[in-house]
Amino acid sequence: MNEPVNIVADIGGTNARFAYVVPGSDLLQGIKIFPCADFPFFIDAIRTYINQSHFETIANICLAVAGPVEADEIDLPNNHWAFSRSELQSQLTVPVTVINDFAAQVLAVGSLLDSELHWLGAARPSDKQVIAVLGPGTGLGVSAMMPSGNILPSEAGHVAFAPVNDHELDLLKILWQRYPRVSVERILSGMGLANLYWANCQMDGLERELTAPDITAGARAGDKYCIQAVNDFCAILGSVAGEVALMVGANGGVYLSGGIIPRILDLLDEDIFRQRFDSKGRFSGICSKIPLAIVLAAQPGLKGCVAALSAVIE
Repeated sequence: MNEPVNIVADIGGTNARFAYVVPGSDLLQGIKIFPCADFPFFIDAIRTYINQSHFETIANICLAVAGPVEADEIDLPNNHWAFSRSELQSQLTVPVTVINDFAAQVLAVGSLLDSELHWLGAARPSDKQVIAVLGPGTGLGVSAMMPSGNILPSEAGHVAFAPVNDHELDLLKILWQRYPRVSVERILSGMGLANLYWANCQMDGLERELTAPDITAGARAGDKYCIQAVNDFCAILGSVAGEVALMVGANGGVYLSGGIIPRILDLLDEDIFRQRFDSKGRFSGICSKIPLAIVLAAQPGLKGCVAALSAVIE
């Protein structure tokens, strides 16, 4: 390819998604998804993408990574990769911008079409207000954006799990056998769905383990422990989404992204989800007026990288 390109990448705990855009355009091209486990180091993955795409000139690179990005050293909590932004920039001889993966998600919201959103409840965004995005995947990402466009850095996926009924308290007691501190990410992630299945089986004296894909398949097939795990997952996610709304004052809307929710829409009880989101005691009336949507768009993280790169270049 003769013309200069900007490379964008969305790096999660399991997969690294790459694409490029021509400067001045926001059209994603050349999308490729690499399993992170296939590469010992991140630079191996990005060089593979560059070599396979036959780029002659790379103008800029923007990386969205699942972890803190304030320091030069980037270490992904749910991934074996770690790298220095400055060293990477020197090795590739290209300017490199690094943002949090859910900062990318929240940046993408403004470009989403209504057809790329599945609304839960009647509330819709109106005036410019704080918005938040959270989503379960390999981990649980959370971010928020102020009306000014400034992004609030967050690792809210690692706050402690707070049960709201006896069943969830029993789940917590069982999960304490595995983790001295049970964060919401231990429940609201692919790993978390597996934890919920195991804990529900433990309640009946059974020692069973399943992967997240097997649990969702089992729920569709009618297995009671799989159904319970999925129901717990969705209910707790509804509660946590409402907690995030209160934490950051996200009156402009809460958007659910990540790799899991769009795949289990057929198993989601939307009324219970919305009820758990709204059920915040004295603030229930406020939460009931907050727009709540599931993001259906393909590659929102990459779209957010394009938006971030445009802001940097400008």
